[in-house]
Amino acid sequence: MADAAYAVAKSPDGKIRNVTGVLASSQDSDLAVLRAETKTGVPFLPLAKNSEATAVNAWAVVIGSSLQHKEQPAAAGTITSLGSDPKKDGFQISGAIPNDAVGSPVVDAEGEVVGIATKNGLRPTGLLDPLLAQSKSAGTGRLAAAPVESPTVSPSPTPKFARNPRVIYNPAPSYPYEARMLRSGPTTGAGKFRVTFDTNGLVKNVQAVESTGQSVLDQAAIKALQEWKAEPGAHDWTVLVPITFKP
Repeated sequence: MADAAYAVAKSPDGKIRNVTGVLASSQDSDLAVLRAETKTGVPFLPLAKNSEATAVNAWAVVIGSSLQHKEQPAAAGTITSLGSDPKKDGFQISGAIPNDAVGSPVVDAEGEVVGIATKNGLRPTGLLDPLLAQSKSAGTGRLAAAPVESPTVSPSPTPKFARNPRVIYNPAPSYPYEARMLRSGPTTGAGKFRVTFDTNGLVKNVQAVESTGQSVLDQAAIKALQEWKAEPGAHDWTVLVPITFKP
């Protein structure tokens, strides 16, 4: 996230939520707390109340990201080793951890998060305590490479543009009827699409970055994304949207 300009979070219901920025981060632990915008509350995984209670031979599973368009990476097993300080040192589990699992939670048998997968190994949730404390007073946060509105030198009134525009209308594409009528039968598909918004917040262009593998699914995705709307901004901007079709 260090050099990110835009980010989105996708929930299991298919909704896309903008990530406004980084509230707190630590290079030493390779962890960051991000802020995602949502009008209604969303469910979340509870953090382990006492990371020191995590023990060797306890069961744990690394749960992959729902943004992935393939089978979610997962690694289950028992905790094989702990560092000398359960709140700071990393730990290991017996299962092989996929590279795609970076950023994923490590959940114990009680359903609580006991750690986070990073590129440098599994980190205990105790490392989040100072970051969460810092994030309470961090406001909305900001992504490092996000465009910043240039200061104006004119005393005359200027239009109000969002500093970091966000998507305000994002209907999910429906599974197309044509795909159900294929001779081979209904099909699944996943792809990524780049949506470009103009200064008025209207969609200027939709481009398939990764095709779903079926033109009928691609067209359904593009048609739905063309209906999206965003806040007015000082300039054109883009967002990358992952979409998965299932009959």
